Amino acid sequence: MSTDSISPFKRKQSISQPYVASSPSCSDKSKAKSLENETDGFESVLSRTEKRKQRKVDRHRPQFQFDLSYFRSGKKIGMAHIRDLILYIVADGQKPTWIVPEHKAQITHTVVLFVPGLLPEYIGLAPIPIAANVPFSTTPPVSLAEALPPNRVPTIQQLFSYGCPTRAPGDQRRLFSVMGTLLSSPLSESARKRKEAESQKQAALAKPDSSPLLYLLSPNQMIDNDYRLPSYVSSSDKPSIPELNGALPLDDPAVHPERSAEDTKRTDLTQSPLTSSVSGNVLVNMTNNGDVDRQKGNVRGHEGWVETPQANGPPLDVFYPVLAIDCEMVLSEDGQELARVSVIDYQSGVNVFDELVKPPKPVTDYRTQWSGITPSKLSSATHTLSTIQYALTRGPSPLITPHTILLGHSLECDLGAIRLRHPLCIDTALLYTHARGPPYKPGLKWLVQRWLGREIQGKNTGHDSEEDARACVELLKMKMANGPTFGSFIDSTEPIFERMNRFSVEPSKSGRTSAVCDYYNPRAGYGGKATTAIKCSNDEEVLKAVCENAGRHDFVFARLMELNHAQGWSSDSPLETVASLDMALHNLDHRLATIHSSLLPNTALVILTGHSSPLRMLELTAKRQKWERLIKTTGSVEKLKDDERWLSEDDRELEDAVGAAREGMAYFGVKGQSRSPA
Repeated sequence: MSTDSISPFKRKQSISQPYVASSPSCSDKSKAKSLENETDGFESVLSRTEKRKQRKVDRHRPQFQFDLSYFRSGKKIGMAHIRDLILYIVADGQKPTWIVPEHKAQITHTVVLFVPGLLPEYIGLAPIPIAANVPFSTTPPVSLAEALPPNRVPTIQQLFSYGCPTRAPGDQRRLFSVMGTLLSSPLSESARKRKEAESQKQAALAKPDSSPLLYLLSPNQMIDNDYRLPSYVSSSDKPSIPELNGALPLDDPAVHPERSAEDTKRTDLTQSPLTSSVSGNVLVNMTNNGDVDRQKGNVRGHEGWVETPQANGPPLDVFYPVLAIDCEMVLSEDGQELARVSVIDYQSGVNVFDELVKPPKPVTDYRTQWSGITPSKLSSATHTLSTIQYALTRGPSPLITPHTILLGHSLECDLGAIRLRHPLCIDTALLYTHARGPPYKPGLKWLVQRWLGREIQGKNTGHDSEEDARACVELLKMKMANGPTFGSFIDSTEPIFERMNRFSVEPSKSGRTSAVCDYYNPRAGYGGKATTAIKCSNDEEVLKAVCENAGRHDFVFARLMELNHAQGWSSDSPLETVASLDMALHNLDHRLATIHSSLLPNTALVILTGHSSPLRMLELTAKRQKWERLIKTTGSVEKLKDDERWLSEDDRELEDAVGAAREGMAYFGVKGQSRSPA
């Protein structure tokens, strides 16, 4: 074997695990190769012609080789390296310098599995030192075997000879999103120029008297962000106001640049638009695992929904009133419960509706620091959810009519709380962009501070729904006064799925297809531009989705989260019951083997863990944030208890914990051809 390259996959050919057999620096022996026939126990010897054909196949078989000269510099592989490798295989990425995908053109499909929670000790290896960067053997020396933990995921060792240490994105005090780096790529020069041109078109639309209709969400945008659509609204890239066609350039990509022709070709296998529960801010907060940090909904989330009637035509006065709405929530044994509704009229600024709501079940947590709701305040509530719905939509003089435009921040949460389906919506979380670009959404507090120059949500008594609704009114007025480009950052990245879709070997053929199999709603996250997005609620559903789509698409990304949840790495597990660690490891081993066996020959398989345990890092981060809040509240260090103080040694420990959490592993291989006995 050459000293400059090693093969990261198993060299021994196996019928049950048919990975590529040899390193290119190890020539095939000329003697006849024989394989045991698993059906009868006999061996079958290949003929001379068959051996010659097999040698030809072996010479052109795609495989990965680590280039050890890269690792001598001490550089470590990060998520950007793996992303660029994926783009090199599937699309138009640059050739990597740390790994060589030999006979790349023969790779027919690529599957990437993100498995947070998988640690070296679970596969029978010693912990990988933070400074380690060189690929490691998945089979430890015999002399060390007794001192090492048992291998509880043997499929990894069966499939791969080598793994590679990786480092997650982050800085000294924070762990950044693994998926954010892995699934987003820097814009190419042509794509950047195209975005700039679209931005200039948007700027040209700025008019002092522009209509708020210009900023309505399309049904597809609503679907992607977990809104429930009224029964009479169909999927479309245009806002659902038929009489507007031709009146506003809503089909111009300058108005809705995030929509493109490719979006109409996609497949949605998520549960939207009939999302079954209040799901919280889908994109506002991303956890360090790359998870979507969402509030849990209510077990009755599918009950009691109403919708505004369908409009028969435009309003007689051609005026579409805008109402800003915001809700506050408390918790009961069933989950989130509506506790307060505030509605502000956009034109007059008057608070036209502000009512407390009595939850149907006893409150278990008033969440006062966030909701501003207290037991004494809620005790005066006389409304129920159904009477609120009646007053807003079906009373003698309903506030919300078929022509009313509803305005809010992450408005899908408020409409979910009221159980209301409405077609005309403006969402300030989508109207303005996050500085880091999609799939992140800007928070309302930050938007008000950044664009309105003042503070909200700073009271110790919690949020105020009236204050938040008024902030949305001001943000829309600011946007309308300055034009569609105001408050929008030109993102320098794009989803890798969009880049794949643009790439085609032949101009006459369509681009590469892709699928995302993930928890929650992939359309609302990094999978918004994938050809197919499959919403899964557990790893078994992810397994099924990968097996069904790996042969249908050029690229498939999937995330297996059961092991992550079993170790308590994520506080927002959607699972009703969390598996034990032993069961999660057993299930993972079975699922990896099943996925591999379902892959077509010449399919590239990449398995990555992303990072190590973030628990100590999260614990120290929480302590530091608490200390910062106490300093702001008390204004003095002397008033703090010893265990509340943040010291220089805590800083050092946090940096060490972040460094340890950023460590991960990755495995690379290409499934070979199964050899059948003659």
